[in-house]
Amino acid sequence: MNKIILSIETTTNICSVSLFQNKKLIYLFEDNNRKHSSLLGLFVEKIFIKSDISIQSIDAIAISIGPGSYTGLRIGLSFAKGLAFSINKPIIPINTLESLNGGIKDLNYFLVLHAYKDNFFIQEYKNGKKYGDIFFNTIDSIKKKKVYGYKNNLLKNCINNINPSSKKIARIAYKNYDNYIKNDIKLIKPNYIKPIEFNKK
Repeated sequence: MNKIILSIETTTNICSVSLFQNKKLIYLFEDNNRKHSSLLGLFVEKIFIKSDISIQSIDAIAISIGPGSYTGLRIGLSFAKGLAFSINKPIIPINTLESLNGGIKDLNYFLVLHAYKDNFFIQEYKNGKKYGDIFFNTIDSIKKKKVYGYKNNLLKNCINNINPSSKKIARIAYKNYDNYIKNDIKLIKPNYIKPIEFNKK
């Protein structure tokens, strides 16, 4: 598939942007200091300055749409929509946990991503395939199970760390290009899993 994809991942503390052509990585910029609002546009600009590819030449923008950080999701998707609209390109929305799943050899396990405090987004896999929907719970709910995910100090029983990355988003985008691509970008929304709750004063 000779497609050029700009890929973006902002659902955690990691801000990651990469450019792929025909499934080959051209450039990658990443930072893990939660500076998405100041770095995302800068990373995209740097990629097209350094490459010999014009931004108008890309075929699509792949973006991680969650679950993940509310702030990160809003920044990433808002940027992707604005850029896609300005250059008239489609968006490929990618589930964050799906992007983390590549390369796991176990058949039965849980894939997790930290939400806040001791709460996690959790996807169960049985016989190597998704079992049920992503759910929201504490890590204690799957204690003593095989757990993979993005490590932090709350994920102590994680047997393998998997960093979110725009490279992983691009991998899923190429694999599912025709099925996932969206031309009507107005309809794309962040996948929060758990609704945002506002405290009444």
